[in-house]
Amino acid sequence: MRSARVKLARPVGQKDAAVLLGGEKRNERSEFDLRRQERARARRILYIKTMAMIAAGLAFIGGLVWVLLFSPLFALSASSVHVEGADETLITAESVLSSTAPYVGTPLPRVPTATIAESIESNVVVDSAEVERQWPRGLAITIALRTPAMIEGSAGAFRQVDDEGVSFADAPTLIEGLPLVSLPESDEERAEAASDVLSLWSTLSEATKAQVSGVSADGKTLSFTLTNGAQVKWGTPDDGALKAQVLDVLLAQRNVRVYDVSSPTHPVTS
Repeated sequence: MRSARVKLARPVGQKDAAVLLGGEKRNERSEFDLRRQERARARRILYIKTMAMIAAGLAFIGGLVWVLLFSPLFALSASSVHVEGADETLITAESVLSSTAPYVGTPLPRVPTATIAESIESNVVVDSAEVERQWPRGLAITIALRTPAMIEGSAGAFRQVDDEGVSFADAPTLIEGLPLVSLPESDEERAEAASDVLSLWSTLSEATKAQVSGVSADGKTLSFTLTNGAQVKWGTPDDGALKAQVLDVLLAQRNVRVYDVSSPTHPVTS
């Protein structure tokens, strides 16, 4: 028995196969294009969100900068400036506050604290000044005043001098425990001379200090006068402790016009 054969209208050729396979390829390309479009759309959405976040951040920062630097919300208030360390004798709190007056109403971040400190320190009685912002609208000012370490001048014109040789205030009278001194004019020599005087003063016995009427220093050597008119030649500040011991012995044993202890191992009196 013969098997039945199915006759095709025409044979499947290469073109027909290509058409069949091409349909699958077109489907694959369509899916690929769809995925690519979805990824592109996702990137656009991410980009838009990122730019929106950046814009919001910049707006926030801009607003914050405006509030801090230009808004009256943080403007310096005169009633919120506090001063510590002022002495009503040497400098008043009002005098210190005058350095801040030009900046009242200025937003606190723009207030030049270093400039204010320099202005306060321009007053010779002030040794140092520190200015700190106190939020939201204030300043804290702390000053350190110079303290007298010696007295310079003569009766009716005494001046207080600190340990750096700076003459900073009048002294109505001599101050007990402080030496009356004569120092050079130049600032550099005065600083050195003042240091030498303090070194000398720290080595003298209390009994000898009580007899000193005046100390002279030039930044290299020292000498001083006693209340009885006698002169002491001290020389350089070196060997101060030994010189003080030798001088105490000489004062106890000899009543002379000149005591030269500049070379303490070979003192000379005359």
